[in-house]
Amino acid sequence: MYARNYGFYSEAEQEALANSTIAIAGAGGDGFQLGYKLAMAGVGNFRVADPEVFEPENGNRVIAANENYINRNKAEVFKEWAESLPTHPNVTIYTEGVNEDNLEDFMYGADLVLDESELTYPHIGTMIARQAVKQAIPDLFVMNIAHAGVATSFHPDGRYTFEKMMGIPEGAPLDEVAEMSVDFTRALPYIPKYGDLRTLQAVQEGASLPSVGTGVDMAAGVGSSEAILHLTSNVKNHRMNPTWAKTFRYMDAYTGKAGKIRHPRASYYIGATTMAARSFLGINPLASYTQEDRSRRESQRK
Repeated sequence: MYARNYGFYSEAEQEALANSTIAIAGAGGDGFQLGYKLAMAGVGNFRVADPEVFEPENGNRVIAANENYINRNKAEVFKEWAESLPTHPNVTIYTEGVNEDNLEDFMYGADLVLDESELTYPHIGTMIARQAVKQAIPDLFVMNIAHAGVATSFHPDGRYTFEKMMGIPEGAPLDEVAEMSVDFTRALPYIPKYGDLRTLQAVQEGASLPSVGTGVDMAAGVGSSEAILHLTSNVKNHRMNPTWAKTFRYMDAYTGKAGKIRHPRASYYIGATTMAARSFLGINPLASYTQEDRSRRESQRK
């Protein structure tokens, strides 16, 4: 099963993956693709939580979102797909999603947690981050933005926490956190210069953050590489260290650029300003994501 992995991983590293447990909160785009890559790589145990079902609109970026699985719970589909692999990982699922009642059970025994809860539910990410500190495990945060993927991890002893990144007061009650709005200058460390400014404006006004298959694949690639660094960190093999917050790794398939972002908020402003200038000059392509565009498509769907 691992014959082709051994060209890049040692037997000790492969054994470490097989003995690892990863908790994944959210099995939609990034969560499904990233988790499935880790299952193919040989991670032996998964705990996967997601209360949502696959819809036709997921088919542009999730390999499993085909007609056979529409209206099926995402965590259930992940379990079915992952357990059918020759590696036969063990997958425990939570179809109610992550909540205060099941959080400890969901993360019990995990070596790494992957936070793929939506940014519009900051209380879920906060719960996960606080539990990761209690368990002294890394909290891996991965996003796709346009044709790019970005990733970082919150160290259980690190000063730059998930709450600090999101601008959430340390120790704030979860019911108050749930009512907070997302500050995208904090939550989006990478803004592609080639984007349509109107899309960024729509997202800031409350529209869903759009995503394309290329970006999800890049996020899955960057994120799974970071996850494997975490899960094999106890094997001495001259590997690089994982990327710890507040530094982000990014890789953009559209521009071919990749690297590290060490000042996320400054990076946001630089990217947004460049996008705005290019959009004003008519250099950037348009993306049909204005309120008028979305309303027209919605009416056509009905």
